[in-house]
Amino acid sequence: MIKRTMITALIVCALFVVFTIPTTSAVVFLAEEELSSTEAILDDAYAAGGIVTIDSEIDGDLFVAGGSLTINGIVKGDLVVAGGQVTINGEVTDDIRAGGGSIFVNSNVGDDVIATGGQINISSDSLIGGSLIIGSGFTNMLGTVNEDILGGGGKIVIGGEVYGDVQLEIQDTITLTEAAKINGNLVYSGLRKAELNEDQVEGFIEYNEIIVEDKDIGKNIEDFFSKLHIFFQIFQYLSLLVIAFALVMIAPSALTETADIAQLHPWRNLGLGIVIALCSIAAFVVLSITVIALPFAGIILALFLITMCLAKVYAGVFIGRLLINPKNMTKAKLFGIAALGVFIIEVVGLVPFIGGLVALLTVFLGFGALWTHIKQLYDSLNLNKL
Repeated sequence: MIKRTMITALIVCALFVVFTIPTTSAVVFLAEEELSSTEAILDDAYAAGGIVTIDSEIDGDLFVAGGSLTINGIVKGDLVVAGGQVTINGEVTDDIRAGGGSIFVNSNVGDDVIATGGQINISSDSLIGGSLIIGSGFTNMLGTVNEDILGGGGKIVIGGEVYGDVQLEIQDTITLTEAAKINGNLVYSGLRKAELNEDQVEGFIEYNEIIVEDKDIGKNIEDFFSKLHIFFQIFQYLSLLVIAFALVMIAPSALTETADIAQLHPWRNLGLGIVIALCSIAAFVVLSITVIALPFAGIILALFLITMCLAKVYAGVFIGRLLINPKNMTKAKLFGIAALGVFIIEVVGLVPFIGGLVALLTVFLGFGALWTHIKQLYDSLNLNKL
């Protein structure tokens, strides 16, 4: 059951990424540590950075990832955004799909808002044309929702008007402020019943108590780590997609050239990857024994882990190109190929023993090809100096 849930979640992530990548080359890619965009964009746009501010009017869909994200311009399509802090001040004519630590929606939205995060805030000035679907520790909904509110979380405050139904599963409590008005039904599940003013709900109020079943400690621990493992696998896949996006933006030729190296001499690069990995681990262990060389051991370990993460993306491009290898390669297509390849490696790795071994060997292949490519770049630089 756990494996099936994990595979389903990864499939959703992969299909979302692959089938939302446009096949035309008109798409706009933006990536900087501190990114600020002001010029109008007449197509779909992809942006990434540590601090991202979008003041542009987007005549299409907008995809943004980063640390601190602020969207001030009008988005005439969907907005898909993931970051530490997400602030949406500009109007979005279609859907918002957002994930982050803190999410602030301070504008009108044409259709649905699907948001998950630690904290979700919908301002009193916001009008959501469709439904609000949430999953968060704390949600503060002060705006207007034309359809339903669905989902759940820890604590939920409703201080605006909802024209449809409200259906929630709550760990803590639900609160209706004096300004709240629900024109449909309120159905909620929770550990305890909330104190609500029935006059604020036009329909009926239904409370379903969540009964915590007694389980032995071992079963609780097993369930906890199973859920944690699922979360880790999904987080790892999404993190690799961010790395792949950065590589596609910064060095797309390195991805394709490394994949060519892996395809030209697969066994040689696999062996090289295994040897370099074993030598790196051995060097780390030996240097860790002596206190003086401990900083060098840390550097070797960090370099090894970083290149192994990169190697999984390079291996993903290699696998993806075995299935899809378009004649006219664009950055959008290359990212889709990387997303598909990494997804295949992740799913194969879920198969007990054999699958994990095959996935590990595939990563070692990418690891060896990556170092081969680095050596070739180093040799070419030396020749240019001569």
